[in-house]
Amino acid sequence: MENEKKYITITPQEAKNLIDNEKNLVIIDARTEMEYTYEGKLENAISLDFLKPRIFKREIQKYDKDKTYLVYCSVGRVSKFACELMIELGFKKVYEMAGGLKAWQKDENLVSVVSKLDDEEIIEARKSIVTRLNKIEGQIRGMKKMLLDGEYCGDILNQSLAVKSALGSVNQEIMEMFSNACIITPESKKDFFKYLKKLMK
Repeated sequence: MENEKKYITITPQEAKNLIDNEKNLVIIDARTEMEYTYEGKLENAISLDFLKPRIFKREIQKYDKDKTYLVYCSVGRVSKFACELMIELGFKKVYEMAGGLKAWQKDENLVSVVSKLDDEEIIEARKSIVTRLNKIEGQIRGMKKMLLDGEYCGDILNQSLAVKSALGSVNQEIMEMFSNACIITPESKKDFFKYLKKLMK
């Protein structure tokens, strides 16, 4: 007889209720390590990259199969396969969050629950941005000197384009920090998307 045990798909709101009420809940983030690090995550989620299937299978089997599990990914594709595997391995209570973290983040009532980078990571991110800005500052000083010295316009434009490219990288880092450390209210979420649209123009 075919095993009819299946995982249960729930909405982000239902996932929030599960998080609030299930004491033995284990939250599995099936996304890549980069997504886990830079795109936000649910509080207390454990990172197990399902796109590294052998490692995922090995690591997930170290967990108690009698506990309750909530599994999510970015948009709800990878998590389905992760849940299917967990059921095959004998996990008894597995929930999959429909739409993944993207669906969670779209709900203004849930966005503040997505955890931020910890203090040490925020400090390092800010240091990295300041280092980039110091380099850009030096490039701009070099441009000023080139202009005052009457150097070839093509060389000055090359320097200007390098500054533009460097600022683009800075903007990307700031947006990554914004998404992880500054989206704590519905208003800040709207600001994030407002600036994202401006950067895409």
